[in-house]
Amino acid sequence: MQLFKVFFKILNKNKGQLIMYTVIYLSLALLMSNVMKEQAEDEFTGVSLDIALENKDQGRLGAALEQYLGELHKLQELPEGKEALQDAIYYGEIDYVLVIPEDFSEKFAAGDREGLLEGTAVPGSSSSYLAEHDMESFLKTADLYVSAGFALEDAVDLTMEIFGFHSGMAMRPAGREAEQDGGFIMENTKEKSRVEFLNQEDGQPLSEGFYFFQFIPYVFVTMMILGVGVVIKTFQNKDLSARNKCSAVPYLQQSLQILLGCLVYMLGVYAVFMAMAGCNTGGYLFTPQGILSAINALLFAVCALCVSWFAVQFAPNTAVLNAMSNVIGLGFSFLGGVFVSLDVMGDAARKIARFVPSYWYVAANQDIQKVTGFSDAGTVYKSYLMIVMFSLAFFAAGLLANRMKLKSK
Repeated sequence: MQLFKVFFKILNKNKGQLIMYTVIYLSLALLMSNVMKEQAEDEFTGVSLDIALENKDQGRLGAALEQYLGELHKLQELPEGKEALQDAIYYGEIDYVLVIPEDFSEKFAAGDREGLLEGTAVPGSSSSYLAEHDMESFLKTADLYVSAGFALEDAVDLTMEIFGFHSGMAMRPAGREAEQDGGFIMENTKEKSRVEFLNQEDGQPLSEGFYFFQFIPYVFVTMMILGVGVVIKTFQNKDLSARNKCSAVPYLQQSLQILLGCLVYMLGVYAVFMAMAGCNTGGYLFTPQGILSAINALLFAVCALCVSWFAVQFAPNTAVLNAMSNVIGLGFSFLGGVFVSLDVMGDAARKIARFVPSYWYVAANQDIQKVTGFSDAGTVYKSYLMIVMFSLAFFAAGLLANRMKLKSK
């Protein structure tokens, strides 16, 4: 087993890069599963803005508008000085700036509606549209009551009640008898509507196991090329290869020892990451979903091993092979949906992505989260089959390329 021992001696020289990629992957998996994990929401929640407001109006309408905006958004004091205000807007500390003028209530009661309020925000930002929409809704409701003959204070109190505020003041239509029936029937606009997801599965939170296994294609392809690929390339060195051919060990036995080394390395990498998965995801690996995820990762580890065998045939030296590891790893990851979700990819991109094995790995990883047992994992098994087919294709292509290289020598 001399070549088997030499295999791991060569591998030991590249342990620095392998450890580095292991740490990078573990950090990425922990970040995505513990910090950036998507959470499904049971109900719709509105967006709250940071609004710098200065109320110069002494009337009831200005105070009511301030109270209304304070319930929907976070009100702040207006920064002193033009530069301080500009810096606050530039750095995102303030989303919108509003100054209510001194004669705001008087002009509104007199029927003046144009240009009463002027806000400041980053041009074209959604914050300005949201803040102006909220103010417009409030003022239009108050305008309806004023136009119907209500006094301004009564109109403001009714408007506040419509939006869910209770002032406790007497409210009686101006110029009308208190006992007169009629008036406006409007719903309380502060009541929140119930929001239901059209696709209930999309609203379910994804498990930590999903995020941990999502990025395995990148690290497996990279580590297989850096580990197995570099060792095989070393054995393919012209002088070393000629020396091995002259040895007493048969060529078939040499190939089997190298193959055994590749398999042991692959299983070692796989075992390390399964141990990480067990520590990071708790009991996930002991569920049907966890077992399917582990099988998915094992099949892709075999595929990554075949990819490294294919890539080594086209690398003139180990330096080029190191560069190829990043190119192939990142290419498979971005195109196959590892780093960019398949859901946001266009139809053309998805059709192209089907020609890389990482696409089927990611598809299986997504489908695994939807199954409850092994019996309803039909789509997962189809993705498994595609990964196996890609493994055979890369292995056969590598054999063909190696055979052509031997004939050309």
